[in-house]
This record gives sequence, structure tokens and C-alpha cells, in this order.
Amino acid sequence: MIITRVKAHNYKTYLDLDLDLTVEAERPIILIGGMNGGGKTTLFEAIYGALYGLNIANERQFQELLNAGAPPTEKPEIVLELSFKGLVTGTEQKYNLRRTYRVMSSRPVENVRLNLNGNVVSYGTQTPAGERHRYEQMLNKIIKANLPQELSKYFLFDAMQSSELLKEGVFSQIIRDNIQNVMGFNKYLMLKHAAEKLHQKKAAERIKAKKEREEYERLCAEKEQKVQRKTALEAALDQSSRRLQEMQEAYDAAREGARKDANARQRISEIDAKINEANSSAERYCTEAKDLVDNLEGSVFLPKLASQLSQEIANIVRIKDSLKKEPIESPQQLRDITHRVLDLLRQMQLLDANANEEDIIAQLISRRCADGKDDPYAILEDDDVAALVGLVNSGGHNTFPHLSESKMACETKLGNLDEWHRQRYFLQQSIDGNDQEVINNYETEAENQRNIEIEIENLTVEIQRLDNRIHTFDIQIQEEPDLKFDTLVKLRPFFEDVAKTLLQRKRQQIETQMQEQLNILLLSYKGHIQRVEISENLEDFSIKIFHSAGNEIALSQLNAASKQIFIQVLLKILRNLGDYNPPVMIDTVMGVLDNESRDALMQEYFPQLADQTILLCTTSEIRKDSDYKQIEAFISKTYTLQRDVALQRTEVVEGYFGTPLNRD
Repeated sequence: MIITRVKAHNYKTYLDLDLDLTVEAERPIILIGGMNGGGKTTLFEAIYGALYGLNIANERQFQELLNAGAPPTEKPEIVLELSFKGLVTGTEQKYNLRRTYRVMSSRPVENVRLNLNGNVVSYGTQTPAGERHRYEQMLNKIIKANLPQELSKYFLFDAMQSSELLKEGVFSQIIRDNIQNVMGFNKYLMLKHAAEKLHQKKAAERIKAKKEREEYERLCAEKEQKVQRKTALEAALDQSSRRLQEMQEAYDAAREGARKDANARQRISEIDAKINEANSSAERYCTEAKDLVDNLEGSVFLPKLASQLSQEIANIVRIKDSLKKEPIESPQQLRDITHRVLDLLRQMQLLDANANEEDIIAQLISRRCADGKDDPYAILEDDDVAALVGLVNSGGHNTFPHLSESKMACETKLGNLDEWHRQRYFLQQSIDGNDQEVINNYETEAENQRNIEIEIENLTVEIQRLDNRIHTFDIQIQEEPDLKFDTLVKLRPFFEDVAKTLLQRKRQQIETQMQEQLNILLLSYKGHIQRVEISENLEDFSIKIFHSAGNEIALSQLNAASKQIFIQVLLKILRNLGDYNPPVMIDTVMGVLDNESRDALMQEYFPQLADQTILLCTTSEIRKDSDYKQIEAFISKTYTLQRDVALQRTEVVEGYFGTPLNRD
């Protein structure tokens, strides 16, 4: 398919657009420049709208699409027209498709005019339903043969958004759809399904017993219902994955907020513990002070008295104990002892016979008293001494020093109460609780996704179980040969094998070509992509790339520029190997690429991308002094979109921002 001309009348920023987009075989590129807000994206949308129609819901939406700078005399209608050519069954066909929109009785209406090699078909909103349906079917077949709408997003796309295709839950679904549709696998899968349906119908006719036939038909209907349910769930799973991706950033932020709230609550709990401890300390101090007052004599006075008398009491005990060990003789005992000793000395003639015994006894008694052997504490009885000892050894102690320390500690804690209450107030204010709704919504959606996945798994098992039961009826057929039935039996696995064989063949081609292109264009791993590996089935599609060192290169860890290169390489190869030959139209062509990646695209990508490549860009994306010169030899036409703010319209001039195309 090659777009030869696009026209837009009274559509958004274009009052009258008429753009020649024909290309030469050796110059497949159309370069269209424009500043931001100049109309590049609107041109993109005009081509898309001409092909597939504008979905205008009401008069207000129609007025929003109408050019705001149109003269008052201008008829209030929007016209989009696209001329293109394409091969159908090996023959080139020329098409001119024009769609006109206006408002009648406050309701938007559409008129479609198709010119196919001079044969004109026209229909619209007011055409009888049956006739309109017939014409719409014819137009849809033409568009589907050239560029089905479901594939348009792969060939008419914004490069800035291309890396979004690598997001988890999106990549496998989109690329699987791409491979199935672009490469023509769908038709074989549809043929397989059709053959299976016919086979089931034929088998039902061949079942003799009515009850068995009814059971067979019931099983087929139940299987079909579950297949449809599974298909719907797979679509819902894809939508759920997209929603989760959209909610991820807000969810992560909410989780971070919840973590901060949890920290704040922990700090509040710690502050509450300090406040409670301060209050408890104050209560303990009051209790201890009251106890001290109530027991002042036993806890203060007596311990103080015992402390002061302890030395004296110890001395009394010591003297009492010593006197008990060295008993003092009475005067009569001393007199008797002295008399016996003096009598013995007289007998031994060692004492003068005239010595006065009474003088000697008196002198001994006097000397004995002079030695101090009398008890100075004789006034104290043993019970009194025991009481004094008990006073020293009593358990009473002075609690006043401890109470004084408690008072100081309590005053310190109570002095912090105001600051703790202030901290608690501001921490409480920081907890808003608004993030919980975001977290709940995300986790609800995640739970919904898990439930969908579980249901899909269960349905897969159920479908297989029903399929096994259905095929048990195949043996209950008529005995005579039935060529049609036998053929249908063979067709279902045949088409399935064809699809698998095609996938294997295409798989090898995709892997080889992707490895070659990535080694050239993926500069962060240039020359070191050892292999590209594609999964063997379309149900759980994946693509992996491996470094020459042997390790896998995680696609999710590529930077934004590398992701863009990867996706654009993949789409180019799928296009080249597919059943369609659509033009490629890229908006914001450079996206987030660095200088080296830009050079690689200019030299190795855009010139060989498609038979017709339309690039929409600013001078910061394709620079006049460098990038433009690299691809000038491959350009058929250059245009610049100039926005007139005063007149609210965009005009088109030839050349790229004042630089004419050099065709030498």
C-alpha cells in the first residue's frame, strides 16, 4: 500500500490541505517538518481518520474538530480524502476514499465516497441500513486487504510511545496480535476453527442415537461458550494489565506515603510511651514522698541515730564481751588467796614472821582496782545491750536521698511534656490517610487480575476436558465411507500444523534478522548480541536477547532509547516478513534517542524501513546541518508545516524549514 495524496478540508488546524505523498522507488522517504503545535499530529490523525473514519459522537464534538479559523462563509463540514494504491490478488488497484462530515438536526452524519479504478460507490448515514451494510462490508474488505485497522498502530505510531510496548502485560499481547495478523497466521487459525466447527457439525449428523447427538451438541455448545468466555477474559486481562501499569506510579507513591504514615504512627507511639512514663514517674514520686512523711521516725530519725551511735555501741559490746572472758575476783576471794600464799611463804621461811597480813591484802586490793578491771557500763543489762545492737542492725534506712533523685528525674521528664505534645500534634497532622484509597484501588485491580488468570487457567482445563469428551463421539459414525467427513477430520490438525510450521519458519527469520539489526542499531550492545530467542508458541509469547558472554539481557532494564530502538527494529522486521506492505508513518521520530542512536537510524534504519516512510519531526529531531544530510538522498519530497496563529490554520510549503530538496 502506497499513499499518493491526502486532503483535509476544515479539519482542526487545516482549512485546505492538499499534500502529494508519492515516492520514488529509490527515494522512499517523505520528510514533513513543523514546530510543536504546528499540525504534525493532526496530519497523522487526518490520514488515520480518512482510512477508518472519525468517531464523532455529537454536535459539540463535531464543532471541536471544525477549523476555528474558517471564514463565516465557509460551509460547516469536514472533508478527509485519501488516495492510495495497493496490490489485491496480485493486481495493483487505485483507490480514492473521501469521508464528509456535517451536522443535520443536531446530529453528526457521515457520507463515504469510494472510487475504485473509476468505479464509484457512495453511501452514508442516511442510506438504508441493508444497502449501507453491504457497502461498508465492501470498503472494510478493501481496507483490510491493505492495512487492517487493528494493525495500524504498528505502522502509524508515535516513536516516543513505542517503548511503552515493552511494559509487562502489554508486550506479549500486542506482539502476539501483530504476528498473528501481519504474518497471516490468523487465517490458518480461523480455517482450523472453521474446520473444527464443520467437523463437529458433521459428526453430530452422523451420531445415530438422539440422546448421544444431543449430548454431543450440548458439549460443543458448552465448549464454544467457554472458549468465548476465555477470549473475553483474555481481553479483560490485557485491559487490567494496562490499568495496573497506569496506576503503578500513583500506587508506588501511595505506598511510600503509607510507609511515612506508619513511621509517623510509630513515633507517636514512642512519644505516648514517654508521656505515660513521665506521668507514671510523677505518680510514683508522690507515693514515695507520702510514705516518707508517714514513716519519718523509722525511715529518717532512727537510722540517723543508729548511724551516730554505732561506734559507741560497738565499744560497749566489745567491753562487755571482754569482761565476760576475764572475770574479776571479789575482795573476800582475794583475801583467802592471799592468806594461803603468805602462810606458804612463812613455812618456807621466805617471809618475815612479823609481816602484817592485812597490810599486804589491802595493798593488793588497792592495786587491783588501779588496773581498771571494773565494768564502766555496769548500768547496762544484757537486754539493754541487745536492744542497742538491734538498733544498729535494723533494716531501716534513710530514703530521702533516693526520693531527691526521683524528684530531679521527674522534673526533667515533666519539663519535656510540652515538647512531646507538640511533636505528637504535628506528627498526627502529617497523617492524611488519602493514599489508602489509591492503594486499595490498585490492590483490588491486582486481585481482579489474579482472579481472571485463575479463571482462564480453569477454563483452559475445562475446554480440554470438553474437547476430549467431544472427540470420543467421533468413533460412532456410519460404516459407509464419507469423504467430506474424513477430509474435515484431517483439516483441523492440518491447518494447525501449517500455522505451527509457519511460526517456526518465521521464527527463525525473525530471530536472525533481529540479531543482525540489533547488532547494528542497539549501540549499547553493538556487535555483542549473540542470539535472539522467540518462544515456540503464540499463547505465551516472549522475545529474549542474549549477550555474547552468554547472559540474557533483560528488556525491562534497557534505557528508554534502547527500548525504542528494540521496538522499532522488531516492527520493521515483522513488517518485512508479514503479508502486508503498508506505509510507515512515524511521529516524534527521534523520541529519546542520543546522537549515536540517531546516526544509526539515519544510516541503517529509515532508508530501508518501507516502500513509503513518512517522517513527522521538528528541527531538533532531524537537524538540518547533520541528520538531514544523511538521509537527503533517500527523500522524495520535503514539506514544512507553518502555523498561522492569528488565522488559526496551518499552511504547507515545500522544503524542509527553508532548505530545498537537492535531487542531484
